[in-house]
Amino acid sequence: MTDTTYLVGPALDWCAASGVVPVPCRSGSKAPIGAISSRGLYGSTPPSPALLLATYGRDRFGTVVRDSFHLPTPERLERIARFWQTPGVRLWGPEAVSISIDMNYPTADGIRVACLDIDDDACMPLLERHPFDACPVVAGRHGAKALFKLDREGAQTRAITQFAPSARGPPAFELFTGSKHALVFGLHPASTAGEPVTYRIARHADRSLPVIRWSEVSIAALSFARERGFLLRKGSGPDLDQAGLERWL
Repeated sequence: MTDTTYLVGPALDWCAASGVVPVPCRSGSKAPIGAISSRGLYGSTPPSPALLLATYGRDRFGTVVRDSFHLPTPERLERIARFWQTPGVRLWGPEAVSISIDMNYPTADGIRVACLDIDDDACMPLLERHPFDACPVVAGRHGAKALFKLDREGAQTRAITQFAPSARGPPAFELFTGSKHALVFGLHPASTAGEPVTYRIARHADRSLPVIRWSEVSIAALSFARERGFLLRKGSGPDLDQAGLERWL
């Protein structure tokens, strides 16, 4: 990397302006740094499943109830805060660390983050439709992610919903409302020294995350999916959805 302007500092400032927790990840990876992993924090004695369920509820977990970096435990949040106090960290580049935003983490205003993840470049026009046109967009190797804060309108939303051209195979786009994270700074895993690929806020980098209602998100996603004949697929894990997209069909 030779871009001396692509540094941690501006990414941290953007996270602060949006009131979100910058999760430190390994350079060139989507994995968290070892210090905030379950083993890094708790060794061989992580919080029990019973305690985790009582504290966070079933919707924060996938198939198995267990600690992971997706859980904003007090110890993990404290470790993250200390990490970003490392002297000189704002001048680090993507060779040193990556930064992600987690859908499970708390925010300054109490409204958790959600994400529209475009996997198929042919679906990029969805980013230009209301309400996603107001969202900061992160670009990497292909596709893009629109980030926003989700007003769940009093309901519990499914963590992962996929829209796909067939029952099997990769999705065209996805909606994440929990149990996922999105890199906003750092090197893509496919990056090489000769051809670096970075995650960047490619649109609305000067804006904080907008608050969007679930009904708006649902209508926009389903309308776009219907136009292209996509199927709706449920993500892995228990289906605790109370604001099902099916009710909009």
